Amino acid sequence: MLREYHAHRYHDYKNVRDLQNDKIVMWQHHHYLTLALLMNIGLPIFLGWLNGDIASMLLMAGLLRLVVVHHCTFFINSLAHIWGSQPYTDKNTARDNGFLALLTYGEGYHNFHHIFENDYRNGIKWWHYDPTKWLINLLAWCRLAHGLRVSPQERIDTAALQMQLKRTQNNVARLQNADELLDKLQSEYEELKTHLNAYYHAKKQLLDAKKKQLMVKDLSGKVKELKLKLLEQQKQWKLLTQAYA
Repeated sequence: MLREYHAHRYHDYKNVRDLQNDKIVMWQHHHYLTLALLMNIGLPIFLGWLNGDIASMLLMAGLLRLVVVHHCTFFINSLAHIWGSQPYTDKNTARDNGFLALLTYGEGYHNFHHIFENDYRNGIKWWHYDPTKWLINLLAWCRLAHGLRVSPQERIDTAALQMQLKRTQNNVARLQNADELLDKLQSEYEELKTHLNAYYHAKKQLLDAKKKQLMVKDLSGKVKELKLKLLEQQKQWKLLTQAYA
C-alpha cells in the first residue's frame, strides 16, 4: 500500500484524463505517502494519546483495522468468485452474495458487476446493501457527482431471463419427456421475451413523448396494457421454471 504498483509498467494515464483534471484526486495522488502515514499511523497515535493508551490504539485502530479491511476487500476476488448465485451470466466465475456484500461495502453483487461493469451500482435492488451506491447518490443529489452510468433495465432483465432459461433447460434435459418440455419451455421463453421487448419499447416511446409532450395519454395506456401482459407472462414463466428447478 505504500508503493506505486508496477510503476515501470503503469505510467500512461491517458485513459483517466477526467481524474487527472480533478484537483482533489491529483492532490491525493501527489501526497499519497504523507496521507497514508497520517491516517494509518498518525491518527491512531493521536486517538491513543487522547484515550491514554497509544499502543492499544495502534494495534486496534491501526494494524487490526488494516488487516480486517484488506482481507474483506480481497473477498471480492476470492469468495465472490466461489460462493453465491449467478443470476446474470455464467461466462465467468463471479457470484452474487448478499452476505459478502456486508463485508465488502456492497461489492458482493459481483456477478452483476462483471456483466454490467459500466454501471455505477453493484446492488440494483432497493434492499441490496450497497453503501457506495448510496454515497454516490447522495453526492449526485448534492450536485457533486454527475453523469452516473446505469445499465438499461431491459438488458438486465434479458440477461436474467437467459440464465433462467439455461438453468431450467439443464434441469429439464434429465427428465424422460425432455424434448416435449424443452419445446414448451422455449415457446414460453420466446413469448415472454416478445412481451418484454414490447413493454420496454413502449416505455421508451412514452419517455420520448413526455419530453415532447405528445401522445402521452395513448402511450400511457399502451404501457400499462403491455405491463399487465408482461406480468402475466412472467407468472407463467416463474411457475414453469420452478416446476423443474
